[in-house]
Amino acid sequence: MRVVTFVSWAVLVTLFVMARAAPAAAEVHVDGSASSVHLAARDAPVADILAALVHRFDLRVNGTVGDRRVSADFDASLRRVIGYLLDGYDYVIRMRGDHVEVTVLSAASSHAVPAPVYAPPTHPVAKLRRDE
Repeated sequence: MRVVTFVSWAVLVTLFVMARAAPAAAEVHVDGSASSVHLAARDAPVADILAALVHRFDLRVNGTVGDRRVSADFDASLRRVIGYLLDGYDYVIRMRGDHVEVTVLSAASSHAVPAPVYAPPTHPVAKLRRDE
């Protein structure tokens, strides 16, 4: 009888420890309108957050995002929230009235080179000599 009781307690303690060690479930809460979104996310995958935005707004998402997780409280327009979530991705946002379509092209390359910025001419064009 003592062995059974000891084994029962050992199993209960093991289950309790495993339950405490399990990661907390991700939470996503979305409120507001497209012009003023309130997003609260706790250790949630970007895909889950986008799914919550799709459910709440007239939003369509094409493409896939990685497994990056986000924890944030964010108050901004829908466009800025999407920009924050997709930071590091190449994407396109198309807005037609209240409908928003997001196309995720790919994760940005770590070797990407920004487009060159050309300096303006050092002398005004009007003062150039013309040969006619």
